[in-house]
Formats: sequence, structure tokens, C-alpha cells
Amino acid sequence: MAITRRDFIRLAGAGAIGLGLGLIGGYWLKSREVTAPVHEVTPTTPPTTTPAPRKIKALWIYVGPITDIGWTAAHHEAKENVSRNFTAWLEAKHIEKVSEAEAKSIIEVELRREKYDAVFATSYGFKYAVAELAPKYPDVKFYHCSGEWEWDGFRNLPNVTTYFAEFYQLYYLNGIAAGAVTESCRVGYVPAFLIPEVVRHINAYALGAVYGAKLMGKCGNGEKLEVYVTRPLLSWFNPDKAREYAAYLVERYDVDVIAFTEDSTAILDKAEEYMAQGKKVYSFSHYSNMYEYYRRKGIILKSHLTGQIADWTPIYADLLIKLYVGAYRKEDIWTRIGDYTDIKWRRGVEESTAGLPEGTVYLAPLNTAVIPPKAVYEIKRLYEDMKELLFEPFTGPIRGYIIDDEGRPQEGVNLKVEPGVRLSRDDLWYMKWFYEKIVSPA
Repeated sequence: MAITRRDFIRLAGAGAIGLGLGLIGGYWLKSREVTAPVHEVTPTTPPTTTPAPRKIKALWIYVGPITDIGWTAAHHEAKENVSRNFTAWLEAKHIEKVSEAEAKSIIEVELRREKYDAVFATSYGFKYAVAELAPKYPDVKFYHCSGEWEWDGFRNLPNVTTYFAEFYQLYYLNGIAAGAVTESCRVGYVPAFLIPEVVRHINAYALGAVYGAKLMGKCGNGEKLEVYVTRPLLSWFNPDKAREYAAYLVERYDVDVIAFTEDSTAILDKAEEYMAQGKKVYSFSHYSNMYEYYRRKGIILKSHLTGQIADWTPIYADLLIKLYVGAYRKEDIWTRIGDYTDIKWRRGVEESTAGLPEGTVYLAPLNTAVIPPKAVYEIKRLYEDMKELLFEPFTGPIRGYIIDDEGRPQEGVNLKVEPGVRLSRDDLWYMKWFYEKIVSPA
């Protein structure tokens, strides 16, 4: 089952995790200054606990380089954070640039060489390696990132946990920014693959873009806005190809805002090149704060609108503490806006934390010099509403069409979400259709 914020608070208040929170050594309590409720408990029987191991040895497997400034960099930064904070009992190792085809053999070599307590497989395609290895190594806890928690390959494996920091809400907000600033009424998206995760992000972005244009009274109140999606890159990290696809969208279709799923700054770099040539093209951060990355190098990006950022640290801290204190359980962690934050309820627009670091997923800084004030206000309002699920991007009516793995239509446009209906977790997790405003494949 998916862990909720209430589950986590209850867990944090339990005896075992109370011990774990003390072991954090300041990561949660000192840096975040969390005040926990006080409970008086009169024990009737002596508590029983599983003795904590003297050390936890954990292995992270990355699909890309730790320098990608995207997906892998975000996971690695979180791994380094927990390593520093749990140095007394955590021994952490990582292997980067592991292809999905070689993941099983590389992980197994490590498991035979050294005794690991935990393996974090941080790419969707690593799920097959995990499914094969988990039964062979029942004493090792395997944690798979972005895989389907109800997948048959994991269902009966007690030592496999799944986790993911979800972005579709943020992509919707990015879409609002895109629709608000586009002058051509054509925005674009470059996907790595068209797996359901990426498809729901594309759809959320497209829905947001139409709403952003409607909000600003442009592109026929959103009716004339089009979203051009390229064929998939078939790689999570391919800067040259990503740059080429971005240029194709701009030169062929006059797209002037580009979102993407590719683990580098390539598309943002290309947008910045166009800006330097006097052509307005905008893009976003992806997984890491790419605006801040360039600012530290003395470069202020003109093309950066906002973006989606993940901080995996709270999830890794949660999972590792539970393992250390003997409170492991098979679970699925799926976090959205507001999860793992000190204040889980929405704030007013004036106090909104949109554009500031918090929890596991949050918006990159908002470019208020470019995004119109009306759109900024709406982005902040909906960001806060989504903390309490008061607003859901995938609420009907929504029309679309089924696609194949290349994004090609397999049917005509029809109703995908009934009026007033919110899509469920499973609906989102297995999405294989495009919203009707998407022109695909470009």
C-alpha cells in the first residue's frame, strides 16, 4: 500500500522510529526544527524490538553519470546527504552509468563480493534485475525507484519495496507557465521514453498549458494551443540528441517553450542559445535546480521559467532508519507536493512556498520577470491546494487517444476521464494515452 503523510507521522511517533529519529543526528530535527507531539504511554508489557544491526551497508545503482545535473545527480546528492548524517551506522557505495541490460550482473557481482543490507535500484528498467535477484538474496532489502508497486514481478517478494517522488502536479504548473508565456501558441516536449510515468507528465504539462493560455486569454482561450511531442530519445541521458530534438521543435514547428524528460541541461542550454540570438525560447529545470547550477557559475539564465525538482533525501532517510532500527516492512512510497514537509496543509498565496525547497518534490524558482503576475498567482494557489489534494490536474472531462510506444495514435479522440471524475493512482500509473491537444509524434 502507498504510505501517506498520516502514516509517516504515526510511524515517526512509534517507539522504534522514535529511536530512529534520535539517530538522525540533527538531519530532521536540527535542520528542520520539527516539534513532535508529546504522548504519555504507560506500558503494560515489556516492549519487544528487533535488535538494530551495528552497521547498515547500502548500495546505490545509477543509470546515468552522477554529473548529469538531473535524475542521477539528484539521487546521488540524496545518497551523500544520508551518508553524512548517518555516518555512525551507514556505509554507502554507488555505481554509476549502469545500463538496464547489465544491471543484474553488476548487482550480483557486488552481492557476492560484499555483504549488503540494502540495494537501491534507481531506474525504472532495473525492475527486472530486482525481480530476479530478490528471491536469490532474501536477506537483502531491495528498493526499486519508479516501478509499479503492484507489478507481478514484485508482488510476492517481501524484501522488495518501491518508492517514487511524483512530478505530474509540478508538470501541470509548468504547463501553466508555458501557456501563459507562449507567443506562438505552440509548446513542446522531448521525452526520453514513453513509459506511463513520462506519458502522465506530458499530459499534465499539456493540460496545464491549455489552462495557462486560457487564463491569460490567449491562443483562443487555450483552444488553439498545441503541444508538440517528439519521438522518444530512447535514452535517459543523451544531451546531443536532446539538443537536436529541441532545435527541431523550434525550427520546424515554431515551438517557444520546451519541457523534457532527459537527465541533462541540454535543452535548457539550447533555449539559452536561442535567447542569445534574440529568439525567445523557454525551458525548465528537471530533477535538479538547473537555474541555481548556472547561477553558481556566474550565469543567469534568461530561458528558465521554473521546473520540477526532487529531493530524495527524506525518502532515503525514512527507509534507512526503519531498516536500521529493525522496523522494515514491504511498502510503497509515492510522494507528491506537500509530503515529507513540516507543514502539510496549504498556505495562502502570499505565504506560498512555490519555488522554494520543501519535501521531496517542489517547484524550481519562478521567473516572475517573464511569467505574468496573474499566472504566478494561479501557480502558487494551485501549488498550495494540491498539498491537500483540493485540486487534481487529472479531473474530467478529459479527451484523448491511445498511443503506441512511439507516441503514434492507435485510435481517434474520445473521452478518457468522465466529467467530475479524478483519476486513481492505478489510472495514472498505467497511463498510455495522450491528451487531445497533443500533436504526436513530431
